[in-house]
Amino acid sequence: MLEMLVDAGPQAGAAFLETALALASRVDAFACGFQVLPLQPPVAMSFETTLLEAEEQSARARREWWLGQCAHGGVEGEWEVLRGDVPAAIAKRSRLADLVCLEVSVAGGARDAVSAEPDRMLVQAAGPLLLVPSTWRGVAGARVLVAWNGSAEAATAARAALPWLAKASTICVLDGEQASLPGITPSPLPLRAWMSRHGIKAQWEPYDPIRQPEVSIADVANRMGADLLVMGAYGHHWTRAFGRSQMTQTLLSHIDRPILLAH
Repeated sequence: MLEMLVDAGPQAGAAFLETALALASRVDAFACGFQVLPLQPPVAMSFETTLLEAEEQSARARREWWLGQCAHGGVEGEWEVLRGDVPAAIAKRSRLADLVCLEVSVAGGARDAVSAEPDRMLVQAAGPLLLVPSTWRGVAGARVLVAWNGSAEAATAARAALPWLAKASTICVLDGEQASLPGITPSPLPLRAWMSRHGIKAQWEPYDPIRQPEVSIADVANRMGADLLVMGAYGHHWTRAFGRSQMTQTLLSHIDRPILLAH
C-alpha cells in the first residue's frame, strides 16, 4: 500500500488537509498524519520538564482528530509525533514513506514558522514531496503536467507520481530533454516506453527554454488547466523556465497548484 505522510500540525489548513486526503483516497493510499515537535536543550528544572511532557501529550492527543479526518476522507491512516529539527525529522521519516505532503503559502514559505520553507536541505534529504499551496481549492491529480528533462530527479518524480498518472484523465509531458550525442553523452531514460508499459497515455510537447524564452512551465500548466505538476528539483536544465538559478526556491514563490517534487 502506498504510504503518504501529511504534515497535519495545529496550523494546517482545512483546504490543504482535504486535498491531501483526496489524493490519498484517489489511489487508496495510507495517510499517516504527523506533527513535528522541535528538540529542546537539556533541562533541569522540573516545571520545564512538565511543560515538555504536556506538549508531547497534547500532540499525541490529536490522534483521534486525525483518524476522524481520515474516516471522513475515506482512507486508512495513523498519527505520529516526531521530535527533532523540522527538516531533518521530516526527511528521516520520509525514508519509510512514498510521499510527504506539505502546505506552502502563496508567498512561497511554509505555513509553519519553525520551518521557513521546504528548503533545499529538506528537498535534497527527503523523499518525494507533494507541495500544496494554501490557496488551492478543488481536485488534484486529474490533469497532470510532467516537466521532463531526462534527469534522475525528474525520473524519481515521475515514478513517485505513477499511482496518480494511472488515474489521471489528461497527461501532458513537457519534453525538454536535450538530444543525446552517441558516445559522448549518457543514454537517455526511456520515459515514453516506461509510461506505455504502465498503460499511461500522454500527450507530448517539445520544450526548449533557450529557443522558447517566452514560454514557461507555468504557462503550459495554465494552458492545459493542470491540477498537478510533476518535476525534479534542482535540475539545471529547468532553471531558465523560472528565470533564476535557484529553480526550486523560485518555483515555490510562484506556486499556484500542487507540485510533486523529487530530488
